[in-house]
Amino acid sequence: MKLYDEAEKISLLGLEVYRFGFFVMLGMAAAALVIGLLCWAKRTRKGTAPLLLLLSVLLGGLFSRLCFCLLTQELGALMPLGSWLNLAGGGWSMMGLVGGVLLAAWLTARLTRQKPGMLWDISACALPVFMAMERAGEECVPEFDYSRTLMSSFLNGTFLAFEEADGFHLATWRLAAIVMLVLFLVLVWDLIRSPRHGNTCLLFLLLFGACSVLLESLRYDRFLSITFVGLQHVMAALYLASGVLILAARAGKRQRKLAWAAGISVFAAAGIAIGLEFALDRTGIHALLLYAAYAAVMAVPVVLSCLLRARETQPV
Repeated sequence: MKLYDEAEKISLLGLEVYRFGFFVMLGMAAAALVIGLLCWAKRTRKGTAPLLLLLSVLLGGLFSRLCFCLLTQELGALMPLGSWLNLAGGGWSMMGLVGGVLLAAWLTARLTRQKPGMLWDISACALPVFMAMERAGEECVPEFDYSRTLMSSFLNGTFLAFEEADGFHLATWRLAAIVMLVLFLVLVWDLIRSPRHGNTCLLFLLLFGACSVLLESLRYDRFLSITFVGLQHVMAALYLASGVLILAARAGKRQRKLAWAAGISVFAAAGIAIGLEFALDRTGIHALLLYAAYAAVMAVPVVLSCLLRARETQPV
């Protein structure tokens, strides 16, 4: 198979492969290892790990590709149907991948007659490992996953910044990779301690959604955007909202006030986030101040929802 000349490549055991593809392969191998180990630790039924891995690859890839093809506006209109199966061209959506993998966990649970919550938890721990490797590989994709020009110089010359003709930019792919590795550690620790199946997956939706809202805001490459609206940015907010609303909906009578506060806070955070996005593009307020406010705003629904999750596991 002839490789594209413009794509960065490496030599692997004498075979020339795409560098980005190599990192994706590493991510898949790491996720497979996590799935295998956690299925063993949770004593899932025989055959669960390979089935979950197979369906995650198939449905994760399918949803990732479909999401990209349906949302991309690079050609000014919907991507031609004839190009959807040209997997070497176009792109993929990380947010679509998450939905596909979570569906794969549910389907695996149905096929093996196990609790979906347990497999959702396992998948939630495997996803950040894959994402960390994939994000690290994005360094070799030209003009992709970079930030606005930095307004201050304190990151200049560090591994989190790179220089272009117009100044220094934040290497958002590296920051995303670090965040995903930290998220993986948090989720595994939570899985060990959580008394209820599905709780770790809900924590994943909360933390991944909130962190991705910030990470997508930092990006300035217009990937999957319509005018100034980043569609993956919106999808990240929907993942956060789904975690908040699920916890609010299942809250007991004693936690109704907290449940209402959590539900209202996520919609309030969305409204404030829109205002902050306008401020980032159309005012002279320093980006560090705006992002500090942004992080504080996104933390409110996460903290309230985590309190809900903690209190529902306590004896009444």
